This record gives sequence, C-alpha cells and structure tokens, in this order.
Amino acid sequence: MVLPIVIGLGVSAVALTVRSGLRAWQIYKRLTPLMIAKLNGVRVSPTPSSFEKHSSSRYRDLSPQLKAQLHQYGGGFSTKMTESEALLILGIVGREIESLDVPLLKSKHRRAMVQNHPDRGGSPFLAMKINEARDVLSHSIMLKK
Repeated sequence: MVLPIVIGLGVSAVALTVRSGLRAWQIYKRLTPLMIAKLNGVRVSPTPSSFEKHSSSRYRDLSPQLKAQLHQYGGGFSTKMTESEALLILGIVGREIESLDVPLLKSKHRRAMVQNHPDRGGSPFLAMKINEARDVLSHSIMLKK
C-alpha cells in the first residue's frame, strides 16, 4: 500500500526537476554574451576618466579609453581569477565581448604576451596571469565556439 505512494512521489519529484531544468535551459539558450557579462558584473561601457592626477609622461600618452579602463579596476589579483578580471587582463573591451571567439582570444593573448613576456623583460608572474586569463576565458560561456 505504501509502495505505490512512494513511487508516485518519486516520479513526481523527478518530473518537476526535469521540467524546471528544461525551463532553465530554454532561458539559458536565449542569453547573449553581453547579457552574461552584465550578470557577472562586468562593466561593458567604459566609464569617463575622473582621475587625472598621474603626472608621468607614460600615463599622459595613454588613450582616454585605456585611462578609463585603468580607473574602473581597483588593482590586484583575485585568489581565483574571474571572467571579468580575465577580460581586463587581456584588454577585451565591451564591444568585443559580443564577438568573443577563439581567434580574437588568441590575438588578445598573443598581444599581451608579446608585451609582457619574461624573455623580453616582462614579469614571469604577469605571464602566468595572462595564461591563466586565457584559460579562464577559453572555458567561459562568453566564448563563441
């Protein structure tokens, strides 16, 4: 007498789980990389630069867009690298997130490695972080394959 009730409850629980999983999958398929970036807290549009107290000539020669990117990131590295940190390390801006694919990721990684390679006076730690950023983004949902 109890067995049919237990089986019925089990089948109902499985059916509800599958139904909610299918609904979540339908919603997930409609997300664009830009929407995923916003959900993860990645700033897509550069903020205007309000901080101009750097007096070095190297800082003054930077483009306004790069200055804005420098101001939106507080500095330092997270313990476990996030997608937003990986985007900042590789220099991928908001308009490029929509078209982020393997060739773009490779070119951004190559550019960052050329600028910071240890054999050319760069830091081994920065090279490691650049490679880690590439690995994080290559396994990311934002990457179009």
